[in-house]
Amino acid sequence: MTLEERKRLLCESWKQFKQNLKLLKTSIERIKNLDKLDEIQRGEAIEAFLSRYSRTVDLLINKVLRGLDILEMEDTSKKLDIVIRAEKRGFIKDFNVLIEMKDLRNELAHEYVQKRIEEALQYSLEIFIIAEKIENYLKENRYC
Repeated sequence: MTLEERKRLLCESWKQFKQNLKLLKTSIERIKNLDKLDEIQRGEAIEAFLSRYSRTVDLLINKVLRGLDILEMEDTSKKLDIVIRAEKRGFIKDFNVLIEMKDLRNELAHEYVQKRIEEALQYSLEIFIIAEKIENYLKENRYC
């Protein structure tokens, strides 16, 4: 794969991730106003939020961070190395937070866990901070 192909792959993943962030933001706003919704609307809002959270975490780790590693010719065979490099690049203070995000995502994928909404909400807010740092990194390095 050429350098230009690796850049294109990363930039496509970044664009997809940013679009998903917009949807996640919309879901977060709905979650903050659950008390104003009826039971069916509450259920739909929660389901949409948890689904968008899960998708955002997947895109972040499996597409954006992995795509960045591919571009920079790092070994991408181990996800642990991918998240460790995210910490080394300054995107997050502790790579374990990304692992916790992914673990919550996996848990949500296998069962509906309404009591974990607050945790997913806190991680979602962290994702927006990470996204800003990644965007700065991409611009500084003229990747996207």
